[in-house]
Amino acid sequence: MTIFLYIRLSSADDDLKFKSESESISNQRKLLHKYITDHPDLAGAVVEEFVDDGYSGTNGDRPAFEHMIERVKNSEADVIICKDFSRFFRDYVEIGDYLERIFPFLGVRFISVNDGYDSDDYKGTTAGMEVVMKYIVYSSYSRDLSQKVRTVFCAKKNKGQWIGSEAPYGYMKDPNNKNKLVINPDTAPVVRLIFDLALAGKKTLEIAKILNNDGIETPAKHYKRTHPDSTKFANASSHSCWGTPSIRRILQTKIYTGAMVSNTKKWKSIYNKHTVKNDESEWIVVPNCHEAIVTNEEFEKAKSTIRKITEERVCAPVEYLLRSLVICGICGRAMARYPYSKRIYYLCTRSAANESTDCPVGEKFYEDDIENAVVTDLREKLQTFVDNQRQLMNAEAATHGTESNIRACIAQTERQLKQKSYERKSAYEKYVDDLISRDDYITIKAKLFDEEEKLKDELAQYENELNTVLSQKNNSSVKLAEKAEDVLSKESFTNEMLLYFIDKVKVYSGNRIEIVYRFQDVFENVPAVK
Repeated sequence: MTIFLYIRLSSADDDLKFKSESESISNQRKLLHKYITDHPDLAGAVVEEFVDDGYSGTNGDRPAFEHMIERVKNSEADVIICKDFSRFFRDYVEIGDYLERIFPFLGVRFISVNDGYDSDDYKGTTAGMEVVMKYIVYSSYSRDLSQKVRTVFCAKKNKGQWIGSEAPYGYMKDPNNKNKLVINPDTAPVVRLIFDLALAGKKTLEIAKILNNDGIETPAKHYKRTHPDSTKFANASSHSCWGTPSIRRILQTKIYTGAMVSNTKKWKSIYNKHTVKNDESEWIVVPNCHEAIVTNEEFEKAKSTIRKITEERVCAPVEYLLRSLVICGICGRAMARYPYSKRIYYLCTRSAANESTDCPVGEKFYEDDIENAVVTDLREKLQTFVDNQRQLMNAEAATHGTESNIRACIAQTERQLKQKSYERKSAYEKYVDDLISRDDYITIKAKLFDEEEKLKDELAQYENELNTVLSQKNNSSVKLAEKAEDVLSKESFTNEMLLYFIDKVKVYSGNRIEIVYRFQDVFENVPAVK
């Protein structure tokens, strides 16, 4: 069984700028793999991913989507799984067409996890369009409900009430009023310290180093310790430390003056979660809503010490070979890619403010060096795996014969059985016409019966051998070998090819890398890159 996972993030969901991969993509991937794990009928399947990162779902003009559909038409998939209908297509007519006509015709099972839709539950019915119609009605209801909720939230914002699910660092929700903030005695002193250091002329990097040297917990570590059952920050590295971005974020948060600030950003729509910054004149600022950690004067002075950053580059998602793969081998976080230099390189920047870190802070790792090492190692492993698989298949063929030879033997045996049946019928007709005696007929009949039984035993043996060969042909290792052969036949690798075989590329000091393969059991006997 082969399963295609389709994952999509809209270009409107713009948290792509400085991330190697969107959190949304990661979350979708985890959701889909968990679904497979939780359903035994999908166990042991070959899983392939098709990712469109930064493409709209309003049409089919998406590279990974088009490639996936083309392979589906070539009968290369048994199941397609996506997070929900909107990830697959936002055009409801198109969704209905795929559910009602295209996938049933191709014999493909379609699963939409969050919608609770599995086409196997609707075999022989036309429930696909009914499901889509329910989705349309639900979407309309959601839009209406969303508008009402936003109206209520807007009223609370204008009153200076806190409406967030979690209190900002330095505060906590009032136990008697969830819309009011009160000082958090554990974290408010840290916020005050950060402002004091900034007012003393310390730069953000210097402040981060002081906090790290003093062993002060980061907001993420503090939250995880105080909320052990929460999934928030679940993916945060255990090596997380204070850095320039976290210090800058605190120094720019006006809430610490006791004011409630809202309407700093807006969504384009409930489906388009791309946020647009509002002009400061549009902000809703309600002073004296809770106890202040710093005064307005201190806030403005500290804020003015922050080095101004030029406007972030805004560009479309760029595809490159190592996209979503390169991480620091020590802290496990994605390394920053610097594509604007003459020779593209990676850096581990998040630990720059941690003097006790073992991360390769400041070391440049050139992309072409990493690419060459990864491609060389992957090509060698794939070739070794393909060669080993061929040897196994040749050994199977030597034992059981090739599929074509076995089918030829089956066809010949079936013809011989028909011939024996014809001879038996002919002998009976001769006996009835008194052309042979009764004793001769009985002798001929007994002989033909023995020969037929022998041929039936041979036929059963050939069919068992054929089933063995077909089972071997359809197992995951063979399909993986076919994928490997297809990749090796290409002139160059693509990011999609690497993501199919590689989970991550860990980078260490001294330009040492470690490649973590998705199929460790397959590649475990092949030497790794040193």
